[in-house]
Amino acid sequence: LLALFAGSAHAEIASFRLPSPWSFECDKTNSSFRTSGHLIPARCVKVPSSSSEKVQGLQACKMTCGSKGTLWPTPTGQVQLSSDLVHFIPQDFRVVSVSAPSEDVSNMINQFADVFREYLYMMNPDYEGEYKNPFSETPFINGKTVQVSISVESEDLTLDTETDESYSISIQRMSANELSRNSQTDRCEGPKATQRVKSKGKAEEAPGIHITVSGKTYYGARHG
Repeated sequence: LLALFAGSAHAEIASFRLPSPWSFECDKTNSSFRTSGHLIPARCVKVPSSSSEKVQGLQACKMTCGSKGTLWPTPTGQVQLSSDLVHFIPQDFRVVSVSAPSEDVSNMINQFADVFREYLYMMNPDYEGEYKNPFSETPFINGKTVQVSISVESEDLTLDTETDESYSISIQRMSANELSRNSQTDRCEGPKATQRVKSKGKAEEAPGIHITVSGKTYYGARHG
């Protein structure tokens, strides 16, 4: 009887996480030179969250600290880095148009978009593989819609020391009306055209951003 009672009992353990007492701020005073002997233009330093104007983690700080943040490969051209971060979840990310000179290039662009989306899935500890989105449809954050347009000029897929891997990327905030005017798609196919394919579902109501990535070659666009 005791064993039966023990077998039927279920223990429930509640867990929660307290807010961090620390935040990180971008230090641009070159103060690290006095301690390390090396000139560091900007770095993230830990400060009490109670004295910080904006509470953020180390990775968030690094993304906006310095002239180029965590951009890699390090850009050699002009960079204008915003100090704002946009929160979104995988279902808010959509490739809305692909401009490619051949079907092979278009297919490879779609493939790296799929790889990027799976990287987002892998950030969730509940991800079990097989490309199944582990994020809830009702997340605890108020995410933004992220629309991406990708353009590639050359159909050459050769990768060697002479390959032009340059790219440009621009990010613009858009209103709900501007976003709804863009056709929404998760995949574009077909050569020598910019395709916009409408996806099922209603237009997004929340404002978000539109990202334009262009590259001389597929490999340049992939960096963007």
